[in-house]
Amino acid sequence: MGTPQGAIVRKSGISVTVFAVSLIVVAVGAGLGGYFVPKLFQSSSSNLTLTGAGSTFVYPLISAIDTNYTAINPHILINYQAVGSGTGINDLSAKTVEFGASDAPLSSTQIQGAPNTVTIPDTIGAVVIGYNLPGIASGLQLNVSVAAQIFNGNIKYWNASEIQALNPTLTLPYQPITIVHRSDSSGTTFVFSGWLTSSPDWGLGQSKTISWPASAIGANGNPGVAAVVQGTKYAVGYVELDYALSASPAITYANIWSSSSNAFITPTLASTTLAASNIPSLPSGDNASAWQPINLLNSNTQGAYPIVTFSYIMVFKELNVYGSAMSLTTAQDLVNFLWFVVHQGQNQATPLDYVALPANVVANAEASINSITYNGAQVHS
Repeated sequence: MGTPQGAIVRKSGISVTVFAVSLIVVAVGAGLGGYFVPKLFQSSSSNLTLTGAGSTFVYPLISAIDTNYTAINPHILINYQAVGSGTGINDLSAKTVEFGASDAPLSSTQIQGAPNTVTIPDTIGAVVIGYNLPGIASGLQLNVSVAAQIFNGNIKYWNASEIQALNPTLTLPYQPITIVHRSDSSGTTFVFSGWLTSSPDWGLGQSKTISWPASAIGANGNPGVAAVVQGTKYAVGYVELDYALSASPAITYANIWSSSSNAFITPTLASTTLAASNIPSLPSGDNASAWQPINLLNSNTQGAYPIVTFSYIMVFKELNVYGSAMSLTTAQDLVNFLWFVVHQGQNQATPLDYVALPANVVANAEASINSITYNGAQVHS
């Protein structure tokens, strides 16, 4: 692993430096040193930078893919800013980035702001409910009804009868619950609130932004929520699985009741993979509105973890929308990178506890990438 050159890349409103450093430690500890280094540094040898912005959910994986892509294409730097799904799509709409990343399909409003986009799945991952309960290192069990009442503020203490009934062997403390949530426009929030809507106790809808209880603590990005939960006694929050596992020490997370499995399911790579084992027929990438109902929540597969989602990369189908700001060469480099993401890039998924895209999803992504044009001509060949 060489010495990084140049300045740290940051974007206003969020810094991923601290989390990136922790990922380096995790990578080395897991035997991945030299294989995965978060891309935070400009390389003086690169003569083309492709910029992307969005999801923090997918940031660990995108960072690994970016670094490996530049290793075999040293003239191309991928500068990905983990600023949240909502901001990433806003940046794509403003044409200040070449690609956006989101864990939520484009909303009708976003489609109007970024018309003629292509939706490309890049991975599958899990959202976990992390908690900080001194003396309870593992084993907390929750169902969607109780989780909904915790996060909407109706259940206020850890030893509430509703929580205790699910955890008869645990001695839960008489302590107020501190809710930690995303303060930015978040695809992770969209996924988590979507799962909570399966309970009539929720009532706050599904969105990238939620009207949380006034006493709740907001934090930027998955790294921010993970840090607050980790540092706050009696806190509870929601983060992507890898963020819980890569925290030091790791964040404890709950087992979640699955009605179809009639069991509490621990979020793991295996149980996340089971949720992705029966993916429905997917729409074409250029039919953005058809992706809105697509989700992997509450899988009927036995043993599947209930809170699982796709993450997506969004690009314009006709790259001439950038005008003279994008050359044909840049368009080709962008498309080649996208092809790498859904093929060789998937090799980085398993070590980081994401699910590599199944063959049928890769085929869908290939068709979407092949639909991308420049001056009306197909870019990928």
